[in-house]
Amino acid sequence: MKNSKTDYTVSLWESIGIGIGALILFLVGFSYLAWKSHNNNFDSERSQAIARSLISYQIPGGSKGLYGINIGGGQLAIVSSLKNLPNTYNSEIKIIVSKVLITQAENLDPRVFLDSQLIASYSKTLSKQFCNRTSRLLIEKGQMLLSDGEHTSPATQYTLRNTVGNYQREVIITSLGKDSEKKGQIVLQNINCIIREN
Repeated sequence: MKNSKTDYTVSLWESIGIGIGALILFLVGFSYLAWKSHNNNFDSERSQAIARSLISYQIPGGSKGLYGINIGGGQLAIVSSLKNLPNTYNSEIKIIVSKVLITQAENLDPRVFLDSQLIASYSKTLSKQFCNRTSRLLIEKGQMLLSDGEHTSPATQYTLRNTVGNYQREVIITSLGKDSEKKGQIVLQNINCIIREN
């Protein structure tokens, strides 16, 4: 019995077609993963679940999750009040909570996730118990440049930071409006660190 062998060579156009097809498949897959990840990060329930795995908190009038992400062994979440400042899209209360490896902490400043900028006219540092340790509490008061970039609001911001094990934990509470200090104090008093063994 004879073996018949047919040699077949791939033409240049076929090679280009295969390459373009593979590139399209890669881009479609990558786009789907990016879209899925984006949707997960902005899922309100998931964001609140991440926040509640790091701290217990209460925001008067209720809260919603804005953003939550797991970052290489760490976590970051943003939650806010259900109530906005009158005539704006800015929440009256916003909490950013993070837990990141000490080696990553210098590369991740949770303040970059704020959509507004505090122009502080007053600040002081106190001590407060946080994560079963005496922690530095930075209190800043001033005017918050709102997300529209044009309007301002009286604001108070509280920042708690501490190191627990291999992680740096940080909580930033931003409160807007005429009674920002009072509202922020209520939230601050209800913040408790949740520590789970890793």
